[in-house]
Amino acid sequence: MNFKELSPKQQSYARALLYRVTQEAWQRGEQYAQGERVGSLEPIPKGFRAIVRGTQAYEAEVTWCGSGLSKKCTCPASGGRNPCKHLIALAIVADQSLGIPPPDAEEVESEAVPPPLISRTDIEEMYRDPLNVNLTTLRLAASESGSWSRPHSRLPDAPKMSDSGPLSVGEIKQALKEIERWSRHRNFDLYFCAGEMMAGFCYLLRLIGQRAHETSVEIMVEVLEKAAEFHHRLVFELIDDSEGVHQFGEAHLQALIGDLHGRKNLPEPAKTVLLQIERGLRE
Repeated sequence: MNFKELSPKQQSYARALLYRVTQEAWQRGEQYAQGERVGSLEPIPKGFRAIVRGTQAYEAEVTWCGSGLSKKCTCPASGGRNPCKHLIALAIVADQSLGIPPPDAEEVESEAVPPPLISRTDIEEMYRDPLNVNLTTLRLAASESGSWSRPHSRLPDAPKMSDSGPLSVGEIKQALKEIERWSRHRNFDLYFCAGEMMAGFCYLLRLIGQRAHETSVEIMVEVLEKAAEFHHRLVFELIDDSEGVHQFGEAHLQALIGDLHGRKNLPEPAKTVLLQIERGLRE
């Protein structure tokens, strides 16, 4: 597409950047533009260059390249896919020099990248306290925390299982099989679905803990054996554990084992099996 044939809206430098920035980054760039931090515009072929004052003075540049916009800034945050606040400020001021009004609040809200559903603080907090992890944070962490993602399945939040009554080994096996079937969903991703798989497993362990007081020691020991075996398979075969999500399953299993150790008159065979399960978790 020829640059001269573009409509006024298409010629908008700001709008060419808008869909690639977060709403928060846009607001910072807008503040820079309104705060007169952009120096004198230097026209260059198909674009503009200017010094933008941030913590230091940075040289920013925007130029049309075919139907797209090329961008450069000397700040440390530049160079990635998402434009920095200095480029946003330059784009807004460049538009103003051409008589193009900036995007209004409604346009920014609809076109800019929405804020992440979870924050870096949320993710750090879940690793500090894996037993009490917010399972929604665990499900979303891989997709929301990085600078990239890829299309992948959205898995169920939890397997189907009652939240009351004595446990049976049969229903636990069924629930674990259901979680395993999630790994065969279309577009299942070993990395991006890892948190969802582990969150589903932790939800199941919480249900087991909720119903443990109604369940005999013998059944609980067998249930924990099955759960620990599945956890090993989950971590080593069904997901990519690059982000260390195994620790959430381990924390929940250890809590259940500890609760069972606390029962009065725990039979010696049960103690032996529980110790074996704990050793397996440490290996």
